[in-house]
Amino acid sequence: MTAHSVDHVEFFVGDVNQASHYYCSTYGFRVVAEAGPLTGLAGARSLVLAHGGVRLVLTSALHADHAASHFVRKHGDGIRDVALRSTDAAGDFARAVAAGADPVAGPETFEDAGGRVVRATIAATNDLVHTFVERADPAGPFLPQRYLPVDDGAADAGLLRSIDHLAFVLRPGSLDTMVDFYGRALGLKHTYDEYIVVGGQAMASKVVQDETRGITFTMVEPDPTSDRGQLNDFLDGFDGPGVQHVAYATDDIVTAARELRRSGVELLNTPAGYYASLAERGIEVGVDPAVLQELGLLADRDEWGQLVQVFTRSPYARRTVFFELIQRLDARTFGSGNIKALYEAVERERADNAVPAGAAARAGG
Repeated sequence: MTAHSVDHVEFFVGDVNQASHYYCSTYGFRVVAEAGPLTGLAGARSLVLAHGGVRLVLTSALHADHAASHFVRKHGDGIRDVALRSTDAAGDFARAVAAGADPVAGPETFEDAGGRVVRATIAATNDLVHTFVERADPAGPFLPQRYLPVDDGAADAGLLRSIDHLAFVLRPGSLDTMVDFYGRALGLKHTYDEYIVVGGQAMASKVVQDETRGITFTMVEPDPTSDRGQLNDFLDGFDGPGVQHVAYATDDIVTAARELRRSGVELLNTPAGYYASLAERGIEVGVDPAVLQELGLLADRDEWGQLVQVFTRSPYARRTVFFELIQRLDARTFGSGNIKALYEAVERERADNAVPAGAAARAGG
């Protein structure tokens, strides 16, 4: 495979204007391209948002029979497409289909005087797809002939650098099947796994990556013999498996967390006792523990280095998709020592919200 990074992440949403306003006003994204029926995007309106090396595409239906409308009715606002940057989209598509992936859209070329893009799409699971995107000029237009560029003259907020990884929640018993699928269809290698116990809950997690670690998917399934928890809430609210969170890499997580919180992003809180244990764990990331605690930042280490991360509260009514900020100080893993603190924080949120089992699936949004 020639795909080695995430090109963009597309959300299907109920209201593209409302979603765009949220991401621009809180995370500092800018609208850089737009599409609709007048540009050849039938039955939908779509905006491309950019921040650093991150590209989000927000698409909402204009008609009830459009795929985005069906998606939002079933899942609420959520991630439809994790698109992968490729140097041979047609070849990667053919190899994936030959390995057993279901084709969604064959190779198509979009070209004008500004650039050339080739796209092809395969299915993954439960309405999630992956589009291979081959760009003749990575700095060129998002999609010639379909999206019109938008230039508002605004400067980039400079808080986010790239997509570090995406986390998928899977149904119990499907983890190995999905790891095998990504190995066959995308050539991703199984690089890391663990079994996590938090209170009465338990879950299995595996990571698949390309050799450059530019594509990293962490996959987790709840243990059906343990208590129900937030993974089950996601499966109920999203009506099945899907992308639970997107992790944004940043070069200055303290500044990014402060700015995002100031602009309205809700960061999850962490028990004070967590910070007292950092020294005992031999973790020193060059940030005052009082600042870490103020912002809810978590720190961890592995055999390669250290990292700092923080998780956000989901902005959606179904409490499905949320986000992560992560600054790597040479660490290659995902904060295993922080998972317990994260899940405890989310469990407190579940208790505070007191959402009955299955209610999230009826909430919409």
